[in-house]
Amino acid sequence: MTVPRWAHVSPICPPLGLAYVASSIQKAGYSVKCVDAIGDAPFTRYVLENPNFLSYGLSTADIVERVGECDVLGISAMFSHDWPLAKSVVQAVRKKNPKAVVIGGGEHFNAVPEFCLEDCPEMDISVMGEGEETAVDILKQLDGGGHLQDVPGIVFRHDGKAVRNMPRPRIADLGSIPRPAWELFPLENYLANGLGYGVNPGRTVPILASRGCPFECTFCSSPQMWTTKWQARPLEDVIEEMQYYIDHYGAQNFDLYDLTAIVKKDWLVAFCKRILELKWNITWQMPSGTRSEALDEESLHLMFLSGQKNISYAPESGSPATLKRIKKKISLDKMAESVRAALKEGINVKLNIIMGFPHETTKELWETIGFLVRMAALGVHDAYVACFSPYPGSELFKGLEAEGKITKMDSEYFLMLTSYSDLRYSYSYSPHLSNRKLTVYRLGGMALFYAVSYLTRPARLLKVLVNLIQGKEESRLDLALHNIKDRIFSKKIQLDDASVPGAKSAKSFQRT
Repeated sequence: MTVPRWAHVSPICPPLGLAYVASSIQKAGYSVKCVDAIGDAPFTRYVLENPNFLSYGLSTADIVERVGECDVLGISAMFSHDWPLAKSVVQAVRKKNPKAVVIGGGEHFNAVPEFCLEDCPEMDISVMGEGEETAVDILKQLDGGGHLQDVPGIVFRHDGKAVRNMPRPRIADLGSIPRPAWELFPLENYLANGLGYGVNPGRTVPILASRGCPFECTFCSSPQMWTTKWQARPLEDVIEEMQYYIDHYGAQNFDLYDLTAIVKKDWLVAFCKRILELKWNITWQMPSGTRSEALDEESLHLMFLSGQKNISYAPESGSPATLKRIKKKISLDKMAESVRAALKEGINVKLNIIMGFPHETTKELWETIGFLVRMAALGVHDAYVACFSPYPGSELFKGLEAEGKITKMDSEYFLMLTSYSDLRYSYSYSPHLSNRKLTVYRLGGMALFYAVSYLTRPARLLKVLVNLIQGKEESRLDLALHNIKDRIFSKKIQLDDASVPGAKSAKSFQRT
């Protein structure tokens, strides 16, 4: 995992996607071994050649040793900014296992499958879309001497060229997918240390209640990865899975990693009522952001009673013109009504905002800042303003590429993608905004939001300071401050480890 030194947050999360794929491979009768490079060493960090960036997890040499010998290597790359490190791991493992078939999956491979095979000759196959059925299909073809051209949903290397097969339909019955194989991963490292994407109220297990997203936001690669089909899992399957984690792992909190968790109100209401019927003493949250259409007073009341204490809304912008341009089909007024109802219930609310979309103007940025101020006055607890990053696979990426504003995907480009979370640096693709100007607007917008929030509710500032001292998390700001403090005050240990790609002076950080 690659993280800017001044990232507002560096989420160390259990690899839910790989755990699903591993369980499907096991069910098909194959022997599976999992190496979780971050989960096995979550507090080990290396300074990269650019000292503004850190790498988390095991060194490449440690990964190679743990992988050992294998016939097939599957590697996940969810975020494109991690591709240079992921590529170096593939190259190192393939060197030790020259005959192994190397398969890549996750959002990055799905977005640019041909590029991955071209940029990393050691790769053999890129998986597009859901991986459970595709992984098993690939293994059966390899095991039985079949042909990869018969496997839908992949791009594979044939006679030195990348061949794209027909797409694989989405899995029709989500209830047929076996439960994630967490026994193959160091899950306790995450649970015992409060590691996850959301606020840490206790032992947290990630879960998916649905798959896909019915919307087509231009900055998101979801339509290409998942199509626009949204499916909720059978309610009782979700409840049974949560009960299993409570009984076997002592789960106290659940992070919903859904792309768009709330689409159908009736499913949400039934979910909350089942939790209340079971009298679970848990919390649950949607840290990645959600829409507001189904979140009215009734549903939010049930959510709070059933354990929803933190929620992130994703308006993305406070400018109607920008929202229309990025195809974010929401009503800011209706979202404000939903936010007001959530605050009334006592739910901690955070807003996700993006600035610097291509062609965004300073006037539109001021509209977003005005929206942030209104939300602060309303009582919203947190807001984070990211800068736009053109991720491969998104509509905006393709547009910028066609305009010649993205000419190549090299290490510099991939590191630039991390600017969305970097508090010190922004990269602007708007002709109306310089990099520095965009950074000023981002930080200024957040500063103004918190100034209004704390001037109108001064007790909140005191609570944040107390939580920072005590190491307690109740809001996303608490989480961000703890992450930044941890990176700044970590104990430095000198190591001689040249196996970390781009490591500078072989310096490692470990949590005290």
